[in-house]
Amino acid sequence: MDSLTYTARLLLKMGSVMFVSLFGVELLMQLGLMRRLEPLGKPLARLARLPTESAVTFLASIGSLVAGNTMSAQFHQDGRISRRELVLSAVLNTVPLHFKEALTFHFPIILPLLGLKLCLIYIAAFWLAGFLKLAFVITWGRWSSGPEACLSGDKTWPECPPHSPDCMNRTFRQLIGDAFRSKQRLFLRMMLLLAVVTFLVQLMVQSGMMDHVNRMVRPLTDILNLPPAVIGPVSAYILSPTVGITYMANLLNEGLVSDFQAIVALLAGGILMVPAIRLRGTLPRYTAIFGVRHGPLICLLTLGLSLLARAIILMLVLLFYP
Repeated sequence: MDSLTYTARLLLKMGSVMFVSLFGVELLMQLGLMRRLEPLGKPLARLARLPTESAVTFLASIGSLVAGNTMSAQFHQDGRISRRELVLSAVLNTVPLHFKEALTFHFPIILPLLGLKLCLIYIAAFWLAGFLKLAFVITWGRWSSGPEACLSGDKTWPECPPHSPDCMNRTFRQLIGDAFRSKQRLFLRMMLLLAVVTFLVQLMVQSGMMDHVNRMVRPLTDILNLPPAVIGPVSAYILSPTVGITYMANLLNEGLVSDFQAIVALLAGGILMVPAIRLRGTLPRYTAIFGVRHGPLICLLTLGLSLLARAIILMLVLLFYP
């Protein structure tokens, strides 16, 4: 029942965003308004050798990552971007999130709990992950495409489906109906995949099949020579970063751990936390949006880059923390 409740809440939350993204973008395309976003995407598209569609989804992801990814999936479904461009676009769409979270989560929550010094070190891991993803997209985009690759502005946006004989004379009500019918099957497929994958993963969590992740905490703390006191907050951090950081802040205030031990424990715990969050939340969403073929691949790429960033910051802290 807990798994069903979680799945239902996620479907209500994600479904509304996916619905607006799919049908809204389709309606804007048929009205010819999407072409006005092309100039904003030209510099980024040229740099990574991606089409304008990729830059448009990047701009949309600044407001909502789900919306940007849903647009990317729609463009791929329509044949406007290739498989390579879909994967690169999906990775690029995650970049704004790493910098938005500094304003929405890190500074409002982590700064009061851990202080300025530890907060900046913690944020550095997220910012570095964003820069690594951007560098990955640019490098792979330029390396995997030849000089004949389609760059920004080479494609035009259709104002309406070419098979429609009266597309220029349709009323706004007809446009809404055409947009709905055009993306109805894609939306239902996404929602079905999201429901199935989310329910199965949550069932594993609720039944205790993922408890072995927590048992990995003690060997990790032993390797880093951390006190046993950090095992509790690190275990909580894997399941909920906010709870884990709050727990760690209490230990800091009581003098049970030092600043160095606290930040090392959180960065090391993040190496376990990120895969757990990807499995519980990101993988079901990406599978629903991008499909079984592309979703896990995109999830694996973003996971690897995020873990690499945390590992780099952790190594720097171990070597140079005063």
